[in-house]
Amino acid sequence: MMIAMQPEVLSGLIGFGGALVGGATSLGGVWLTLSHQKKQTRETRLQEIGQVAVDEALNELITLGEFLKSVRGEVVTMRTDESAEYLVTVFDHMERVQRAVARIPDRDLRTRVRDLLVIMRKFRAAGVRHFFAVSWLVELADELTELLSAYIRSDPLPPLSARTEEKQQRAIQYELAQRRHFELMQDPDPANIDPREQSADLPRHPRPPSGDGVGSAP
Repeated sequence: MMIAMQPEVLSGLIGFGGALVGGATSLGGVWLTLSHQKKQTRETRLQEIGQVAVDEALNELITLGEFLKSVRGEVVTMRTDESAEYLVTVFDHMERVQRAVARIPDRDLRTRVRDLLVIMRKFRAAGVRHFFAVSWLVELADELTELLSAYIRSDPLPPLSARTEEKQQRAIQYELAQRRHFELMQDPDPANIDPREQSADLPRHPRPPSGDGVGSAP
């Protein structure tokens, strides 16, 4: 037998159900709002961290560029297979740039900077004298500066310049030549030497021009 429900009770139940639905909707809206705010806060924080990191890296690169342009005298006539004191300062700046850029949230930018720093460390491919190595390092520091400056302006990251692409290829060729030279020294058996390589040597480069500065580098 069905029990008749008083209109007041029915009305109360309907109101209670409506309150539950409204409360759930309200809680859902609050959760979505908080989630969105949290995401925005995180993105803002990452952007701030990236901005500070880029500023640090740019300051290091500017200081490095000024230092390299001051390298003169007998050091630039030294052979690149000899260790030069100025390289200690160069590598210190490069290490600080790498540590700063590691905090940038943009993965593409981090990869681009890392690749350019690798090419910088292949400075011996520039030539047999530190004169050419210094010019190599100056130009790559400028390339890194342009790259990070574009990021700060929110511009699209520029492609590699033609001269940097050339350096990249020269570095690869130099490494291959060095590796092959080492292999031949370890195993000089004529049977293991390709006749086409018998007269091959490490990449040859022009002699540095007269003068003790790097400002007149080609």
